[in-house]
Amino acid sequence: MEAFIEGICKQCELKETEITLLRQTLRTLHFPKGSTVIGEGKTDDSIYFIQKGVWRAYIERDGEQQTLWFSIPGETVFSSWGYFRGHPSRYTISSSSDSIAIEMRNRTIQKLSDSSPAFLKWMQELLVNILINEDDLLIDLSSPKAENRYLTFIKKMPELFNSVPLKEIAGYIGVTPQSLSRIRAGLNKKS
Repeated sequence: MEAFIEGICKQCELKETEITLLRQTLRTLHFPKGSTVIGEGKTDDSIYFIQKGVWRAYIERDGEQQTLWFSIPGETVFSSWGYFRGHPSRYTISSSSDSIAIEMRNRTIQKLSDSSPAFLKWMQELLVNILINEDDLLIDLSSPKAENRYLTFIKKMPELFNSVPLKEIAGYIGVTPQSLSRIRAGLNKKS
């Protein structure tokens, strides 16, 4: 936790009272593999900073889970509906592996943003980076060829193959597990 707070302080100068507020309100949370972090239909206004593990967002349709995205250590995760509007999430976020995250509640962010222009700027930059990453994700997944989506995925997140089931990766790139197996076999023959 202290290393996380120090990281924030390196990017924006905080007063001692603001640092104390962080120490009092930030929580380190542990999520066993398979835990629901934010459930579809649940309201959560926190921002989570993943320290360890892999998280996945998915929707469930007709009894099938469709993976929307994965997040890894160093990334920031939240429900935009809950954080910005106080509305229920439209998807589930779960831990695909044993995970640790630091939770920052919206009310803490609002207090710090009101008292520290530097913190407000840091938060704005954080949110802009999340939006840019979302746009990159949309472009990466827009390829009509599943093989290209798979190659982009393994280039960006090769460590996930040891952390999540292949069926989740298949769902993420929009193919069946059998199709993913064929894509992987075809690529192995080419190399």
